[in-house]
Amino acid sequence: MYCFLLVILPFVSMQLAASVESCREYLDLAKKYPKFVTPGGSAENGEIELILDEERMLAIEKETGRTVGVMGRDKYFLWVNDACKFPGGKEGVYGRLIWMSGLDSEAAVIVMPVFPDGKIAVNCNFRHATRSWEIELPAGLIDDGESPEDAAVRETKEETGLLVDRLVRLGEIPSDSGAVSAVLPVFLARVTGKGNAMLEDSEAIAEVLALSVSEIKEAFGRGFLEVKIKGIDHKVPFRDSGLAYAILMGELKKEL
Repeated sequence: MYCFLLVILPFVSMQLAASVESCREYLDLAKKYPKFVTPGGSAENGEIELILDEERMLAIEKETGRTVGVMGRDKYFLWVNDACKFPGGKEGVYGRLIWMSGLDSEAAVIVMPVFPDGKIAVNCNFRHATRSWEIELPAGLIDDGESPEDAAVRETKEETGLLVDRLVRLGEIPSDSGAVSAVLPVFLARVTGKGNAMLEDSEAIAEVLALSVSEIKEAFGRGFLEVKIKGIDHKVPFRDSGLAYAILMGELKKEL
């Protein structure tokens, strides 16, 4: 038993120290980036309320067996487990992903490029997360110090080679309200010319397609679009929420 304690006690101490460190890193981020924990929510009003007291956070961690605070981070993502009070009064842990670029501003943009004839440019893009080809609007992160409008123009050029101007902000859409904190502005932009695309190494865009609004609606109804990629016929899923939202808002605002 004594030998077992000699082995296990240092491990327990390390775990406790790691827990305190992750909580304090979380609270430091909350002070530096208030948007990270705003709004705090009210359980009494039926919301999920954030708990920002270190002692309570650690108590919830012990009770639930789930680490609270910063779980991991890199240049793109911050993964946190929030200590929360739920509408029924119970306290627990709820995880979320935050784009680092969105800690103190909008994180990314979605762009619907519209040609003079009314057709819309979409990417046929292989997505790592879904492990499938997807038909999507151009989108990407906002660089440090860059406005959403400038990011929309740049991302469209990089992904499609298209030059755009006359941007109209159609609204905002959550990227994934269940797990990711970012709410993304959606722009309609008018195509004025064509240059060269400049894809990042991690991007796999096979085709840039020009589709009419009616073709887009038909493809949504079918659930797929037939596309030839490197000589192979594919039924590519057609389910981009950003595109559906942009079409709806473009029509409502009489921009399409």
